[in-house]
Amino acid sequence: MTDLPSAEQIFAGLPDALLIIDEHHKIAKVNPVAESFLGQSSRHLIGTHVADQIKFQDKRLVNALVDKDANVAARRVPVMLKARDAGFVNFDIHTLPADQRWRILSIAPLPTDAPVVEQLSSKQDQFSVRAPDILGHEIKNPLAAIKGAAQLLDRSLSEDQRSLTHIIKGEVERIAKLLDRMQSLSTKQPAKVEPINVHSLIDRARQSIETAYNGDIEIKDRFDPSLPNVLVDPDAMMQVLTNLLSNAVDATKGLENRNIKVITRYSFGASLSVHGSNHMVRLPVEIIITDNGPGVPSELEQDIFSPFVSTKRDGQGLGLALVRKLMSDMNGRVRYERPRGARKTQFILFLPVAEQG
Repeated sequence: MTDLPSAEQIFAGLPDALLIIDEHHKIAKVNPVAESFLGQSSRHLIGTHVADQIKFQDKRLVNALVDKDANVAARRVPVMLKARDAGFVNFDIHTLPADQRWRILSIAPLPTDAPVVEQLSSKQDQFSVRAPDILGHEIKNPLAAIKGAAQLLDRSLSEDQRSLTHIIKGEVERIAKLLDRMQSLSTKQPAKVEPINVHSLIDRARQSIETAYNGDIEIKDRFDPSLPNVLVDPDAMMQVLTNLLSNAVDATKGLENRNIKVITRYSFGASLSVHGSNHMVRLPVEIIITDNGPGVPSELEQDIFSPFVSTKRDGQGLGLALVRKLMSDMNGRVRYERPRGARKTQFILFLPVAEQG
């Protein structure tokens, strides 16, 4: 029987340019195709910063090169190699499932007669930068009117009925803060974290979702009452929870017996390596949101946290990308799982514990 080729031989023989990138965004290994494409030997490439070798016009791809959590696939995009125009390529960058510190970058050059990608004019660039500000302004005005109307209703309602207007006002305030956050989504700013009981946030998110569906949805729970406080941004965490719970509701639409559940537990294994240091942050508190929907198609599983990837017909593919961004800002992590053979989809949130005072 012929011996199978080694992993090294397979890596060297693949037709695309492949680069392995370390946690500091430096090139750790290249295959011969990458040497040829980049016009340099592995001896000169290894140890250099990937952004010094490969340059894109699209800012999202520029950011993907230096975002250790980025999992991005782009097709027919122009690329520059230092000062040389290298034409159009298909580009992929993904973290390695076995070790999140490493990423593999794949570049497949396209023929010179590949379709042309339209370039944005300077005016279009300016509008794309200003669009979140314009959107925020146009939405905040009606939000203020909704909040004012809810406050007026408070005066004529009984104490029991006021709980509904309290939900309205709370959600309006949360959406306004979300707009502020989205306006600065592309910036690197630390989250405003504070110690909080995660169960109180889960209860608020569940009440918001159940109220939005007029009580037709029941979200069950299995809480660990002994959990310590977590260190999170409450508004960001509310956005993460409501987003994932809304997705679970959508995923189970049409099922006769919907089963949506939130589970909390303490785990001793999870930890996070802080970029730029040897410091490790433990993430022992887990929130698991499960549903019995059909799950994510297998061909999209590796990209569901990337922008513009959606399983919904009319989806924009921004919800899970925002979830990942918010969790990362809070030094947390999110993971998608569909256990083999189980009629269950689950998202797991990993959170840091607040220091005991």
